[in-house]
Amino acid sequence: MKKFWLPYSLWDIQGIELWLNELAAKGYELNRFSHFWSIGRVKFQPSEAAKHCRYRLDPIGNGTEELRERAANYRELGWRFVEQIGNLYAVYRCDDPEAPELYTDPESLGWAMKKLIRRQWLAAAAVLLWAGLLLRDMLAQLFTAPAVLAMELVLDFELLAPLLLALLVVVGGTVLGVLYQTVRFTGLRRRLAQGELPPVQKRTYPQLRQFLLTLFLVVFLVGYFFFFNWVNSWRERPLPENPAEWDFPHITLSETVPAGTELRENARQTVTLPSQPGQIVFFYDRAYTSWSAPEQYYVTQSGLARLPGEISRQVQLVQDYTKTRAPFLAEWVYAGKVQEWRQRLNALVSEYGAEETISYPGLDQLTRFSYQYWGEDWSRACYVGRLGSQVFVLHLRGPDLETPLDLLAKRLAAEAV
Repeated sequence: MKKFWLPYSLWDIQGIELWLNELAAKGYELNRFSHFWSIGRVKFQPSEAAKHCRYRLDPIGNGTEELRERAANYRELGWRFVEQIGNLYAVYRCDDPEAPELYTDPESLGWAMKKLIRRQWLAAAAVLLWAGLLLRDMLAQLFTAPAVLAMELVLDFELLAPLLLALLVVVGGTVLGVLYQTVRFTGLRRRLAQGELPPVQKRTYPQLRQFLLTLFLVVFLVGYFFFFNWVNSWRERPLPENPAEWDFPHITLSETVPAGTELRENARQTVTLPSQPGQIVFFYDRAYTSWSAPEQYYVTQSGLARLPGEISRQVQLVQDYTKTRAPFLAEWVYAGKVQEWRQRLNALVSEYGAEETISYPGLDQLTRFSYQYWGEDWSRACYVGRLGSQVFVLHLRGPDLETPLDLLAKRLAAEAV
């Protein structure tokens, strides 16, 4: 038994027949085509009798019953069924040099391909549907929140970029491959219907190229799995509990309340949800890193504040800080943060203060969201801003929503120097 790679494209009927006949003249008779996901390598076995035979391809119609009827009719003409190439062709062999050809003119061959073309277009529609279902989340985000998608790619470059690339190659390659094959089959039938028999194309070994690409993708995904686990081991780390040890522009909760305010901060690792009094949700201040955004920090501070002559109320500060490798990457992160907060607040709050784009001294871009939950005494504000390659999200709840922004803007400017 010997195996050979199919050197011609599947729509090159003349080329495949020529190849089969050349191997037959060398003493190899066809044994079987691969029935796996790809046509792949074709099995032949040595045979002296094969040196005087002819091979021809016949487009497959609908179902096995029609295939049996055709095989019976062709057998009477001296042709016997040998193998099937997927759902495209039946391969027939004839050892009688005087036996008539299966098709005497291109028009009849083109007519025989009618059902094959119909199946190809159905397959193309099925592949498009499959691709849409597989990529539905990404496509939905692409249309509803494209800025968030770009932001996530910057923040998680090492993890998302290889995965997205592999996904697009697999899905895009499959879709384009099926569509291209369908178009080529349609073009072949059109030329046959016009009485033109297309010439044999060059030997490009498309199945071998497809196999090598698939092998590369499998190795890539396996390597990516180990890379993913290795990256996760170093890209995230907790921050020190003492804010004085944080090495990035930040403000503390004590700086957000007016002078003379009594402040009792919650434990550094926990925060109480206003909507669920008494329930503790565990957070931890953490730092991330990626190639495109090497500095990423997320901190949460909360507690009880009592202004002179008033009762104690909840105050909260959440800060998200990112420093990218280039200002244009920071613009992507800024746009993504704005879009993310817009979606978040639309989902949580039916009505909130208008989203404001503010021209603020010392900052390149600034957007403010103002809102307040029902039953809360103090309003909330979320600032999303950018200065050069630095992006911040400052989420505040308390009596003073302006002073913290002023402090942070100054510290961002000092970092940019």
